[in-house]
Order: sequence, then C-alpha cells, then structure tokens
Amino acid sequence: MKTKIAIVGSGNIGWALKQLLREDYDIKQGDITDGFDATDISQVKEFLDGVDAVISAGPFAVNKNIAQVASEESIGYFDLTEDVETTDFVKSLKSNNIIMPQCGLAPGAINICAAGMMEEFDTVNEVLMRVGALPRFTTNEMSYYLSWSTNGLINEYCNEADAIYEGRQVKVMPLEGAEKIVIDGESFEAFNTSGGCATMCETYQNKVQNLSYKTIRYPGHLNHMKFLFNDLHLKKNKEVLEKLFDKEVPRTKNDVIIFFVKVIGIIDGVLQEKTYLRKIYGNEKFSAIQLTTASGACSVLKMYLDGKINQKGFMKQESISWQDFVENKFGQVYA
Repeated sequence: MKTKIAIVGSGNIGWALKQLLREDYDIKQGDITDGFDATDISQVKEFLDGVDAVISAGPFAVNKNIAQVASEESIGYFDLTEDVETTDFVKSLKSNNIIMPQCGLAPGAINICAAGMMEEFDTVNEVLMRVGALPRFTTNEMSYYLSWSTNGLINEYCNEADAIYEGRQVKVMPLEGAEKIVIDGESFEAFNTSGGCATMCETYQNKVQNLSYKTIRYPGHLNHMKFLFNDLHLKKNKEVLEKLFDKEVPRTKNDVIIFFVKVIGIIDGVLQEKTYLRKIYGNEKFSAIQLTTASGACSVLKMYLDGKINQKGFMKQESISWQDFVENKFGQVYA
C-alpha cells in the first residue's frame, strides 16, 4: 500500500508536486477550485484524514489551519511559504511528527546549500545567498514577467528582510541593499527581499559576521519596483497591485533560475571563498520555477519518508544534509 500524501493547492507548484510524486505515492489534492476551502478548519480536518504527510502549496494565508490540524493529528507537515509571520506561527506548534515550513527553492534549497558549504570552513566571515527566478527573454521596461505566485512576489517585496550584520541579527528594508552581480559575464542586480534567510539568522548570529539573502533581477527592475511600491505607495494597497500585476504582466514558462551561494571564511588558517552556482532551465513539462520549487519540497519529503529525517516538531532547513538532499532523485536538479 502506497504512502498517502496530501497536496493543498493545484496551481503551478501544486500541479508540479503531483506530477513528481504520483509515481511513488498515493496523492490526494485539494484546491479552492475543487470546492476545498482551507480557510475552513473543519474542511481541513476532513481533507487530511488518513494521510501520512501534507505539503501546502496554497497561499501562505491558509498554512496556519493546515499546520495546526497536521500537528494535532501527528501528520508530517511541509510548506513553501516565505512569509515570516506565518512561519513564526507554524514554529510555535507542538507535534509528534515533523513540522517543516519554508521548503522549496528560497527559502528551502538555498539555505540547505549555504549551511552545507559553511561546514567546510573553520570559521565563517560572510555568507551570500542570491536567487533569481527570471524570464529568459523580456522586452518590457521592468525586465520581468511573472513566473510564480503574484501574492508571494508582492509579499517579499513589501516586508522587512532578516540579515546578520557584524554578528547581530538585524532587520533590513526590502528593495534596498542594491548590488551589482556578474555571472558568466552577464550583469544582474540584487536587492533585499523578505523570507529567503528562513531561520538562518537566529541559528548563526554571533557565529558568522555577515549573512544575507537577496533576489536577483535584470538591471533596471529595482527602480521600477521602487516607483510602484514606494512612490505610488502601492505597498499599502497590495490587493490593487496584485490585481494589476495579474491583469497586465504576462506569465511565462520560458524561465531560468539562478542559484548562487558564496561563503568567505577561514580554512586551515587561510582566508578563502567558495561559490556554488547553478543555472536551471525548465523543460517541455515544467518551468524552471516549478521544477526547482517542487523538487526542493519533494526532496525533503522523500528524506523524511525514507527515514533520513527523524526529528519531531519544527525543523530548520539548515539542519538538513545537503549531500542527502541532492542525492535523492528529486534533489538531483540542484546537483
């Protein structure tokens, strides 16, 4: 009898999760379009009855209900949220099974990779995590087309970001901290967005000097976002901005993920730096963002189901073995 996995949400990532998992597991999927309302806790209880684990790929607002029921029923819980407030609630729950929010790409794989690289150093001075979900080709002024959740995009552009500065955990403003980054001879810009550090700042404060997460975009994107979010104050009218983006900004499946980690520190008394770079493209079946996000969640789920993760209650991304993560068939996309 196959292990039974519930997937909440059947959008881009929810669909990809089902395609990746259905060969090995019995999948139960629910979405608001099917009449399943995850804001109704009684419906959540009914939906999760008899499942071994659940992945929430719905809007971050529904995760509290799903996590609460999963913890009460000792069901393995995984989600893809970058929302800090939602994650804080999920962390507070008690369970006799695993509770792992912030799976996927960033947060998720980027934190596991960075933590794995940090283990190669005697002491760590600086950790840079940079991720871009980019259209391969653009012709509009903001050099951007939508490839994932508009709701999630706006949320990470509006909320404060976590960082470590000179050993202390600090909050930094979104859409600030602009830097130029050159990858394989091509110039990009990177800037602060929320959620990508996950729990790494609380884990590594007073252990590393500086640690940050930034989003990668094509040059010029940041200034257009500052105009919308700050000058027009649309960060105070997220619903208006979300409707505008969904109506006027095209979606694309012809995308690329830039996955970049740099760690600087001491190895055998010598200051050294190491980098990990992957450019991941979509294929005929999956876009790059679908492939990387769904694979990140599926990899940690498989590790859990295979007995390589035995922890009960809340588990941080950075406590997972990068080697185990990339060795299973789902994590291979990052290898």
